[in-house]
Amino acid sequence: MATKANEGKSDKGVTQCAVGTVLFREGDEGDRMYVIKSGRVQLSKHVFDTDVVIEELRGGDFCGEIALVTEQPRPVTATVVADASVIQIDAGQFENMLRSNSDIAVRMMKKMSRRLTEAQFRIANFTLRTTKARVMHQLRHEAVRADEAAAKPAPIPDDLADVLSLEIGEVKRILGELIRDELLTVDKRGLFQITDADTYDRHLRYLELRDHFEFRD
Repeated sequence: MATKANEGKSDKGVTQCAVGTVLFREGDEGDRMYVIKSGRVQLSKHVFDTDVVIEELRGGDFCGEIALVTEQPRPVTATVVADASVIQIDAGQFENMLRSNSDIAVRMMKKMSRRLTEAQFRIANFTLRTTKARVMHQLRHEAVRADEAAAKPAPIPDDLADVLSLEIGEVKRILGELIRDELLTVDKRGLFQITDADTYDRHLRYLELRDHFEFRD
């Protein structure tokens, strides 16, 4: 059972959160943000009938700020997935921090922009019904994010199966197919590289078109 975020609070304003703790839920009103000192926190959004993993945060990251800026309900759910220590910052403290330190404000805006862009991409990817297309689409994104030309090896995300709401076995099967078809290579370090970007993209477009015409009303 998920525990409350304010359990285990220390004298120094740091909250100790066990695995399963829900810091906030999608749709909640937001009155504070959280700075993660250690551990891992997963952000997810409910799409159709499935929870889509948007991002996994670690020490030094923060979450919950979007609801404070927009004064709208929480757009995602934040769940602790590895015992974490977090600092809670209420709305008043947050506003004072932004007003008094422009560097913090700029860094936070850049982080928010990147996070929203990533969320939009993952949700768009989730609309693809063909699982192979979803895996290929995500890997193409990861390759470009690691190297603008997508010409250098990039790491396969540890949470790839969770991000795509697929079983690990299904992801491994699809990766095996892509390697067999010489669309990508994977080395012993878990770094992948798209063999030929043009061929890869043509195959991905074919899957996207087939998905569209096979599943349209």
